[in-house]
Amino acid sequence: MEKIKVGSKNPVKYQAAREAFDLVGWTVEVESLDVDSGVSDQPTSDSEAIEGAITRARNVLRYGGDGLGVGLEGSTHDTAYGMFLTGWGCILKDDGSRYLGGGGRLKLPESIARRLRDGEELGPIMDEVTGEEEVKKGPGAIGIFTKGVITRTTAYRNALIFAMAEMLRPDLYQDR
Repeated sequence: MEKIKVGSKNPVKYQAAREAFDLVGWTVEVESLDVDSGVSDQPTSDSEAIEGAITRARNVLRYGGDGLGVGLEGSTHDTAYGMFLTGWGCILKDDGSRYLGGGGRLKLPESIARRLRDGEELGPIMDEVTGEEEVKKGPGAIGIFTKGVITRTTAYRNALIFAMAEMLRPDLYQDR
């Protein structure tokens, strides 16, 4: 049985890892550890979020021992077409092999994008807008905006499955 260490105590990230590995048919033991991402609380670019996911995966192996390290990091990305919400996943083997995948992108309402540009974090904004507490530990902004069709767990799960593509089909990634 493969040991999976998730670099966050957020139950959404734990569940996303569990679902991703289950869906690809791997029997795993999943554990969550609270580690630092090394990036801001609200990453505002793909590069920053990828770095955060890598750092979480690296730190969880450093402090949690052997197995696969998993890092997940959400972010926003401002474009000429509006601000988008996304997430990134990293799977790191203890031999240093690294696998990356990203989730989908959801356009945020401009009223929320303005607040993010002013330095606020999405989690507290969503709590205020919805009147709920800890939205980021539940459906996430993605779940709120899609009426639960796609949740934060689903988005992170998909990012991890995309990261696994190289492990699932090494024959197609021989140039690695």
